[in-house]
Formats: sequence, structure tokens, C-alpha cells
Amino acid sequence: MENGLTLLQRLAICFTAGVLGGLAVVLFSLILFGAGISAAFGVMAPASLKAPEIYRPLFWGGLWGIPFGFIIKAAWKRLYLVGFLYVLAPVLALYIVFLPMRGAGYFGLMHGGILFTVYLLLVNLPYGIITAVVAGAIIGKKP
Repeated sequence: MENGLTLLQRLAICFTAGVLGGLAVVLFSLILFGAGISAAFGVMAPASLKAPEIYRPLFWGGLWGIPFGFIIKAAWKRLYLVGFLYVLAPVLALYIVFLPMRGAGYFGLMHGGILFTVYLLLVNLPYGIITAVVAGAIIGKKP
């Protein structure tokens, strides 16, 4: 080990941080729904907190945390900025892979139009920053 954590340790930490980032997205969904903002975007239900539905965003959050573990050492000096921008990776995958697989079309445009696309970006915004904050808190001073 050279002056800091091993790669495996960083990956494990970022997996855990990603799970908490996924939880932040679910909770933010509930906040947006409770405030009536979701309905303005055509979303009529918040993310579920019940099993087994809750496990999907937590699992995917953890998986998306793993690539963050590969870059966290290089991004350490600008961790929060990189974390904020990191949300673009899973959202882009959602837009061009997962939504079309579910029949919603690219960017979810067949499901709810451009408002739905914007909502998905909005609701996922906490992911990257929470993942970065949690990983930074666990790691401490040097990755």
C-alpha cells in the first residue's frame, strides 16, 4: 500500500457511498413528490420505500459507485465538483440504455416527453454529490 488506500479499499468505500447516494435519490424523490413538484413533471408516484422495490436504486447506486472508486484518487482535490458531475454517467446510461429497454424510448421521451427527461435529471442530482461526500468522509484526508 502506497501512501493511502488500496484500489480495492477505494472501490469498497465508493460502493458503500454509492448505496447511500442511491438512498438520497429515493428520499429526494419523496421530497419532490411531497412538495408537488413531481406532478408538475408528470410523475404521479414517488420511488417506493417498500421491499423489494427499494433495493433496485440502492443496488444500482452501489454499482455506479464502483467506477467512482477508480477515479476518486485523481479527483480528490476537486472531489465535490467531480461528484456533482459524476451523476451524468448513470443518468446518461438511464437515458440511452435502460429507458429504451423498458419501452420509454431514448431519454424517456415516449413515456412523458421532455418534462419526464428533465425530472429524471433533477431527481438524480443528489446521487453524485452524496456519493462524493460520503466517500470523502469515510476516506478522510488521503485516498
